[in-house]
Amino acid sequence: MTTQPEQDRLHHLLDRARRGVILPAEGEALATLVAELEKRARQTEELLSIAHETSNRSEAERARMEQRVAELTAGQCTHALAVCEQHHVVPVAGCPYPRCKAATARTA
Repeated sequence: MTTQPEQDRLHHLLDRARRGVILPAEGEALATLVAELEKRARQTEELLSIAHETSNRSEAERARMEQRVAELTAGQCTHALAVCEQHHVVPVAGCPYPRCKAATARTA
């Protein structure tokens, strides 16, 4: 971002150039200011590009983590059912596993 004095100087030089009364030294100063603004614009574009790439990587990582959570959750459900079935074949009241809870709730 340019400072207020830089902006004022730039506007002054541009005004003189538009009116056709710019001095050679002022023309050089104007060219230097424009080159600096171009440099800052390129740097800003590069930073925005990096920020965009980082955001995309973060989104992809979040999606992978959500998928992993879903896989782990599904695995826990399968594991809970296997443990319940190992303890008893017929559903038992008071068993904390969903299969027994659901079955005993229907009969109660």
